[in-house]
Amino acid sequence: MAKVTPFRGWRYNPAMVDDMAAVLCPPYDLITPRIQQSLMERHPLNVIHLEAGEGLDWPDSDAGAAGRYAETAGRFEQWLRDGVLQQDAEPSYYLLRHGFTLGGRERSRLGLIACVGLEDYETRQVLPHEFTEAPAIRDRVTLMESVSANISPIMSLYRDSGDELGPLFRRVMSGEPEVDARDEFGSHATMWRIADADGIDAIARFFAHRPVFLADGHHRYEASRHYQIARHAEGNNAPSLAHNYVMMTLIAFDDPGLVVLPYHRNLSGLSGEQLARVQARLSQVFDAEPVGERSAAELVELVEERGRGGRVMAALGPDGAQLLTLRPSAAADDWGSMSVSEAWVLEEKILRPELGDATLQHLGFLHDHDEAAAGVASGALQMAFLMKPFPMDAFEDIVGQGQRLPRKSTFFYPKLPTGLVINRIDGEI
Repeated sequence: MAKVTPFRGWRYNPAMVDDMAAVLCPPYDLITPRIQQSLMERHPLNVIHLEAGEGLDWPDSDAGAAGRYAETAGRFEQWLRDGVLQQDAEPSYYLLRHGFTLGGRERSRLGLIACVGLEDYETRQVLPHEFTEAPAIRDRVTLMESVSANISPIMSLYRDSGDELGPLFRRVMSGEPEVDARDEFGSHATMWRIADADGIDAIARFFAHRPVFLADGHHRYEASRHYQIARHAEGNNAPSLAHNYVMMTLIAFDDPGLVVLPYHRNLSGLSGEQLARVQARLSQVFDAEPVGERSAAELVELVEERGRGGRVMAALGPDGAQLLTLRPSAAADDWGSMSVSEAWVLEEKILRPELGDATLQHLGFLHDHDEAAAGVASGALQMAFLMKPFPMDAFEDIVGQGQRLPRKSTFFYPKLPTGLVINRIDGEI
């Protein structure tokens, strides 16, 4: 189903960059002014100079937002002329083993970096799970218009329950990697190139009858579609043109290193009456169990443990910490498959009936449970709801049916590194 193809990636010249870890950065949506400044100081050739955070100005630029990406384009062209970046001689897939540490435990996951054909969502070849916002899409379109390239890969998922690609990947990883970059924060990126005809054919056959699920990068995908449509309007609509594709890193649902963390919910700015009504409705839908003095981390562990057998979340608020378990009698038959999500139940069956269109004015999202608990303790937040991760079997089922999840349902951890491979989207694929 998905058109997955190799491409001639642009990569850092090892003669000019001897420490790849020093030139990598996170994708744009994690880049704060502090992170941007730190990465720029870390290495003059760090890919942050091309990726940039959304709406962030360069500290050494007087051009402001309007000229930011024009300067980026100039820098990119200079790097190409100077040989900082070099293009591989033959179309390739790139196999990434991304190691990281979580909870004191070392993990790793495998991702296949490839170009994937851009399609309208209605074709069901590429399946989204989030809604997007126009400003972020416009920002990434502006970057693509300026540099004619995908700087960072979109993270996507696929199903390989029979481990069909496993033997190929293990064979590739038995060879010498092209990149082996470890940083001081525990991230370890090892990358191999797949350019042999047998490997390329095997991957093409595998994806010929499978969709891909967008995990992280919806705004970049939709920005690429905008860019593609604009090029088609100019008459550049040959199927072989590179702007009909976008760079992705494809990770198997079955990969033991695939980690999904929850986004927690919080409430603020409610009147006393509104808060009382929300609490009353919570007591109608959930059974509450006081849990005493526990840290936020302990509460999250408890929610995960109890949540394996039902819909459970922890609430922090005026009544202290409570474990909330959905009452079987409260779940109606017409709630549908989305009700597997406690976040959906909270928003659609608790908050919206009481707050209506003002719900999003009072509802916030945090993936740091300690930050959520501290906000309640300080009074900055009136309540916080600690969630369990969205189950991946339900994710695949719901998204596979063409539905979108509640906002901020998933936090795929960690984000993919940017800078290992760049995909130019001018000319032929």
